[in-house]
Amino acid sequence: MSEQATLLLVDRDPTHVETFRRTLELERRVRLVVSLNPAEAIRTAHDLRPDLIVVTHDIPGMNAFAFCQQIRHDAALTGTMIVLTIPHNATEMRFAGLTHGVDEYLMHPIEPAEVLTKLHSMLRMKEVNDQLLADKRELEELHEHLRSSFDQMLQLLTHILDMSLPGAGERGKRIADLSAQVAGRFGVPDTHLRDMEIAARLHELGRILENESERSNVTPMRPGDDWRYILGTRAIFAKVEGLGGAAEVAGSIYENWDGTGHPDHFVQGQIPLRSRILRTVIDLFSLLGAPEKPSSDDVLDEMQNFVGTRYDAMVLVHLRSVLRGEAGDVRGERLVIPVAELQVGMVLADDLCTASGIKLLARNTRLSASTLETIQRRHSLEPIVHGAAVQRKSA
Repeated sequence: MSEQATLLLVDRDPTHVETFRRTLELERRVRLVVSLNPAEAIRTAHDLRPDLIVVTHDIPGMNAFAFCQQIRHDAALTGTMIVLTIPHNATEMRFAGLTHGVDEYLMHPIEPAEVLTKLHSMLRMKEVNDQLLADKRELEELHEHLRSSFDQMLQLLTHILDMSLPGAGERGKRIADLSAQVAGRFGVPDTHLRDMEIAARLHELGRILENESERSNVTPMRPGDDWRYILGTRAIFAKVEGLGGAAEVAGSIYENWDGTGHPDHFVQGQIPLRSRILRTVIDLFSLLGAPEKPSSDDVLDEMQNFVGTRYDAMVLVHLRSVLRGEAGDVRGERLVIPVAELQVGMVLADDLCTASGIKLLARNTRLSASTLETIQRRHSLEPIVHGAAVQRKSA
């Protein structure tokens, strides 16, 4: 509220108008503006954004309650308080006003003392309401800032992961998207999907903690051995405020349905549903990456052999249903790999650039022995940190 409050009086009765004028002559904190009809009053309210509107119950041209409701539903006048002047003992009007946005009442005949009393009371209420609204806006801005900072932190972790394991970022995104579709079939609430998405997109963080020899021993065809790196992922999440839920989901990814998994040997329903979903989808992607390039149906048939031991049967049922509706390769048409794994005959899916942004080769270039040698030589001088994107069908 500004230093001088504005009171809009909507009343054409000269006696009432004069009472307000005389009463407020010495009240310098309040400016009185008079409108004689509702249409004029609504235009004036939009121009002045009054702190208080006092409207008579028998205003001509519009029902007083309809007028109050129109003011109350106007977003531009959210903070405006409404006082309705009514006949003495008009109890039914008091009750009706409750549902039409009326804040307070003045009784006819209007007495100057009551006007001042009500006015001071309403102004104090207005100041409190204004402060509450300001505090709410400040709190919302703070929350938005925190959300933005949190999202930036997640993006940073994704970049770090992608620099260490080229392709992990895109792989994590696809795992997250597919897992969300499966979770939707179970009716998992939206409020629980965020932790699962984070766990999916960043579940490989623990691999960064492994040395090169340990990393080279990871075999996609034996996904049950991957539980060790998930302990590192869980430890990283546990150290970051706001990732406790993701830590819980990620930490149980490699639990087995029959209790033979790791690290806690949970059994069946003890394993969080979101972890069971992620385990199944992560293993799907891992098995699809086998050298013999199996189809999704072949992989699902292989995974079916482990229902009741590794996997929850219903998760596999829903995953199979989701995949039936997928067009093309669920892993996407592009594959991001380390520069060291590029081979002659592969076709670039994106422009190949160095860390400083220098473009080496254009999209759709088919790699030859000479271009591959040039890439490797340039990579040794200026690393291509995020790897190279190639068309999956050419890999």
